Amino acid sequence: MASITIENGKVSRIIEGYGFELTEIRMVKGEEYKSYYTVWNKEAKVSLGDIVTVEGDYSAKIDSYTDKTNTPRTKVSVSVNNAEVMLADAPF
Repeated sequence: MASITIENGKVSRIIEGYGFELTEIRMVKGEEYKSYYTVWNKEAKVSLGDIVTVEGDYSAKIDSYTDKTNTPRTKVSVSVNNAEVMLADAPF
């Protein structure tokens, strides 16, 4: 199984009883890009806006959806399973 480490990600959504969504912002050639990850960890005590580091098992799946203009779209949903969450140098 592949593993992933996301450093300094921002908690953007709480999924009560299951985990949270993490946003990673990267600068590539002067442009800002955002990546979104679903982190599955029931024990982590995080709040919206917290900056955390996450390590865990990487998984991805392709999702199809319809956007606001009724156009079919496809995206890759990335999840971090069995996640270890570190906030302010303290693992949860």
